[in-house]
Amino acid sequence: MRNPELSQASARLPRRLLLGVVAAVCFGAGHGCSRIPGLREATVASYQPGNVHRADPSLPVELKRVAMLPVTTLTDEASMEFGRDALGPLLANELARARAFELVVVTPEQLRGLTGRNTWTGEERLPLNFFETLKDRLGVDGVLFARLTQYRPYEPLSIGWRVKLIEAEEPRVLWAVDEVFDARVPGVAAAARRYARAHPGAAGDVDGVLSSARQFGLYTASALVSTLPPLGRPAQADKPRASSEHAP
Repeated sequence: MRNPELSQASARLPRRLLLGVVAAVCFGAGHGCSRIPGLREATVASYQPGNVHRADPSLPVELKRVAMLPVTTLTDEASMEFGRDALGPLLANELARARAFELVVVTPEQLRGLTGRNTWTGEERLPLNFFETLKDRLGVDGVLFARLTQYRPYEPLSIGWRVKLIEAEEPRVLWAVDEVFDARVPGVAAAARRYARAHPGAAGDVDGVLSSARQFGLYTASALVSTLPPLGRPAQADKPRASSEHAP
């Protein structure tokens, strides 16, 4: 029979303390701990992307408009192309939501008209006037290359991204990320579930984020954009020094 006094007492316990009590009981009993998702997640730190390059602590203040080129894939497999079409817009939306700069999404047709090709990976040799052309014709200050490097839409889910932001005026890499988010990694799974819990309308339910490629893709796009350096602030002009002389 369930003890009503014990139930009321446990309801008043802080969640962290309650999980600790449950963990101790499970450990003593020798079973059941691995079957409690909330407990398992609470003991695992969220995965933080580590393969990130930032040229400076903040983005240049001059970086106001960025052209996002069509997302490319590492291979020509049909599943990768499907993943590109499904996840590319999610990454674009997440970049726009960050509001670090105005995002100009370039279509394959537009890119062909400007450069003679539908896609560029950013890893091949680019034409000499590549950035100058995009800067002049699109009025952008930077160019963003995005590549889907891995796409496993079935459990265990796995999505890989390679993103690079290059300044257009004097081409240099301002920000780059090369990451694979594998749901088999406990930290990745915990981070995805926490993202779904914080964004119930967008990422769906907490359990579904590890079985839906779209929901998991939303998490990976958010994790990528979270590594973007903040926008720098214009340098303030030096304030005039107060005179030490008294007025007559």
